Amino acid sequence: MKSNLDHPVTKWYDRGPLLGAAGGAIAFWIVLRLLSPDVTVLYVAVAMVGGAVIGTVLGLLTGILTKPRAQVQISAQTVAVTAVVSAVAAELGWILFKQFINQVDWPSAKQRIPFPQIDVVTGQALQVGGVTIQRSAIFTVGALVVCSVILWFFINRTRLGRGMQAVSQDPDTARLMGINVDRIIVVAFALGAVLAAIAGVSQGLQNNNIEFRMGFLAGLKAFTAAVLGGIGNVFGAVVGGLVLGVIEAMATQYIPGQFGGSTWKDVWAFVILILVLVFRPQGLLGARVVDRA
Repeated sequence: MKSNLDHPVTKWYDRGPLLGAAGGAIAFWIVLRLLSPDVTVLYVAVAMVGGAVIGTVLGLLTGILTKPRAQVQISAQTVAVTAVVSAVAAELGWILFKQFINQVDWPSAKQRIPFPQIDVVTGQALQVGGVTIQRSAIFTVGALVVCSVILWFFINRTRLGRGMQAVSQDPDTARLMGINVDRIIVVAFALGAVLAAIAGVSQGLQNNNIEFRMGFLAGLKAFTAAVLGGIGNVFGAVVGGLVLGVIEAMATQYIPGQFGGSTWKDVWAFVILILVLVFRPQGLLGARVVDRA
């Protein structure tokens, strides 16, 4: 028997928070660009914090407004009012959209955009015993250590983190145990977005500029590091990333001939991934899972 909660109208309950959050963040960014076209460190900080706060609030409000009820009843009057309001909103939105297109200095997707520089992080490189260490690399390693420790503590030592593990294993059973699966999913998306933002800032500081393709290969490397260390193991992903970096550096430095050099470092990284998947599919630090009948 089909429940009333399976009505097609309720599908927007899953999409509402994401659409509201994205719309709020984009609107806040447009307002900042209209007020000040110059990009500074303070500008980026205000954009990140303000966009996250406003987007989260709008996403929560959208989720509350689109929350499914026990019974969904739609009358002809409701449909007519919704159609009229949607038409008027679409028309006004198109007018505002054309004004924003003409007034806002939109970044070009084909050009590299300079990333804001911070003297403490992107200043002159440090010399330690004849070894040159970039400050951005120190920032990246520090962010890695802090984020990995906090993430491990959150997943293994907090009630919400343990609920996240339960949902990842069996969402239906977790729901029967009283875990709010919808809230867990929202927290997981938010946590992933925060970690991705930190990774993006680290890569922007190292490259000194950003472009629309900069995250593609980095995402493949992140997936490779997670599989290499063990899916579901926080410190395994850290070890996998470090092993992957060492392999690329050694392949670039010590493999002679046409199969060496910087052009082949990505090839050797994925070769190691294939070998790990063949001989140890659970990863370097992953535990073997035994299925019992």
